[in-house]
Amino acid sequence: MNLKKWTGFVNNALWVVNPFLLLIAFFNDKLKLGMYLEWLGKMHPLFLHFPIVLGILIGIYYLVDKKGSVDSNKLHLILVGNAFLASIVAILGIFLSQQDSYDDSLIFAHQWGGIAIAMIGWGLIYLQQYNQRFKNNYISRVEFSIVYLLVIIIFTHKGAQLTHGVSVIGFPQKEAAEKTQVIKVVTDSNATLYARAVAPILQQKCVSCHGTTKVKGELLLNTPENILKGGKDGNILTANKDKEAMLFERIHLDITHKKHMPPDGKLQLTTEEVAILSRWIKAGGDFKTKMNELAKTDTLFLLANKYTPANNTKAEVKTGLPDLAEYNSNYCTVNYLYHGSDAIDVNFFQGNFYSRAVLKKLEKLQDQVARLNMQGMPLTNEDVSIIIQFKNVENINLNFTKLDLKAIEPLKQLKKLKLLSICGLNFTESELSNFLKGSTIANINIWSSVIGKTQLEKLASNYPKTKFTIGDNLESEVLKINPPTIDQDSSIITKFLDVKIKHLLNGITIRYTTNGVDPDSITSPIYKNTLRLNRNTNLKIKVFKPGWISSDIVQRNFYKSEIRPDSIYLISSPDQKYLGDGAKTLVDLELGGSNFTNKKWLGFKDATMKFMVNFNQPRILHKAFLNSLIDVGSEILPIVSISVEGSNDGIKFTKIAETKFPYELTKKDGMKDIKTFTVDFPNNTSYRQYKFTVLNVQKLPLWHQSKGKKAWIFVDELFLN
Repeated sequence: MNLKKWTGFVNNALWVVNPFLLLIAFFNDKLKLGMYLEWLGKMHPLFLHFPIVLGILIGIYYLVDKKGSVDSNKLHLILVGNAFLASIVAILGIFLSQQDSYDDSLIFAHQWGGIAIAMIGWGLIYLQQYNQRFKNNYISRVEFSIVYLLVIIIFTHKGAQLTHGVSVIGFPQKEAAEKTQVIKVVTDSNATLYARAVAPILQQKCVSCHGTTKVKGELLLNTPENILKGGKDGNILTANKDKEAMLFERIHLDITHKKHMPPDGKLQLTTEEVAILSRWIKAGGDFKTKMNELAKTDTLFLLANKYTPANNTKAEVKTGLPDLAEYNSNYCTVNYLYHGSDAIDVNFFQGNFYSRAVLKKLEKLQDQVARLNMQGMPLTNEDVSIIIQFKNVENINLNFTKLDLKAIEPLKQLKKLKLLSICGLNFTESELSNFLKGSTIANINIWSSVIGKTQLEKLASNYPKTKFTIGDNLESEVLKINPPTIDQDSSIITKFLDVKIKHLLNGITIRYTTNGVDPDSITSPIYKNTLRLNRNTNLKIKVFKPGWISSDIVQRNFYKSEIRPDSIYLISSPDQKYLGDGAKTLVDLELGGSNFTNKKWLGFKDATMKFMVNFNQPRILHKAFLNSLIDVGSEILPIVSISVEGSNDGIKFTKIAETKFPYELTKKDGMKDIKTFTVDFPNNTSYRQYKFTVLNVQKLPLWHQSKGKKAWIFVDELFLN
């Protein structure tokens, strides 16, 4: 087949390729591609440069060639080739868009811009071939070329933003600064678990794709508020009935899976980081829990307390690595740092069960051990002589191992050792200074009762290449008091409820309020022995001590439930995934907590919530309270209104009360809360049947990732007084 026939064949093929392109573009959200077509999509970035360059050259040609001097047959060949390549690249781009979660606005512009480039290229073939005005009029060709070039430049730039971030053409200095950013780790024991370990992990491994410069899947992971909002697929921290939380699921997928996070080619999570994120998510994904509120034996505390960010470089992914199961035991975990790495992370637990034989067995892996955690182990010089054989170790934790600096002197031989933790070891300023002489260790975590701020400043000036990290044990003018605890399992008051408040620190004053106002150190009542509650109460507690920073406020709601109906049933059915225990859920005196998947909530979305409360004899009601969950990221919004009808025969109902609740949430709220919605009844209202109708938000607001859809409402308890 000669060149002319090939050109004709490709030209005719465009009448198949381009309708196919438009078809899959319009039905993009319904595409379900097989493995091979998904793989084919990866050819998009490989071929896209050809039609871009060719299209730009064609546009320039029409700008500069006033006479149309290029042979028409040759020009036809170029135009057909350009149009065909542009269409194939656009098709591959749609295939590629199915494999990852990109910013929707960018991908929409890039996709339809690419289709426009393909269609303009296709139309250009027939303009050049059949339109005499275009062929003979230089001004027409110039107008066309300007439009064509602008479309190519603008919409291919959108593709660059998808791949490299919205600031792809920003100044290099800023980009370099972002690449070399320092990952901050807060070591203060008053720090939250999130700040101590979770935030640094997300900052190093996730924010590059889910941060302010690049937003994949409408998901931002740079602040707690943005994390709670979730992405285009909703909440990422809450498990559904049949699925794990989305963040938990994605980090546990195999690296070859298209939805594995971080994606293949990015710096991967270490085994330690996966464990921290997993346990944090399973514990509820709380952003306020402090390190000093966790038990020192809690695995999550141990993992977070020793956490330091991994080396911020990409490593070669290796396959066929041997199984490490034989080195693992109940008191020692040995794992690869991440999938495809031959570097190993070793963690010892429970010093009472420490065995030197386990450490000695690791000599077989001595060139692969990169991180070694021996915190709390009863080590001796013999153990140190084994450790110094791990020539490639970068991070060693010897906190509270009862060694001294003389015993660990040999560790200075380890040329790749970058971080050494020696908290709890006994040494003086001069001993530490002598230990640092000739050392190449870049980071040292220390804790010593004899080294204060002055001595630390002196050490820092003498050893400027060493970074010292010290906890909050140094001389401190003011310390903050830990929050108190409320010693009462129930939150529901029948006749009355006695609440006890506990705190371990001596010499403190506990003050409280029961009206929602924050306690202060002067006017708020002082807690003494027991606090008796007999009505709906928003209890707030704060601890004070002279010379100390007062504690954070602890608050909890208590609900009065005076009247129990003789029976209750649901008129409308809740969603099949959130059935709770049927109507009993509303009167079982058991609150559902913050996890709406725990089968203790009734969830309504498409059906309006309606239920009936029955009494054997007419009963006067003054107030009704519905306890409801709010989780904006999971599409669970506040109740819009509650209306109540009364009847004495179960047939004829009279509307007796309705309360509407202002709906004023904004995009900044990112709320996750539990609220009580109240209905007041007219005085002397007396009926045997009370029918409740509870309305949900009918359209999620425009700023919500699920805009336009109905919102959920979740209710776990009804209180009647």
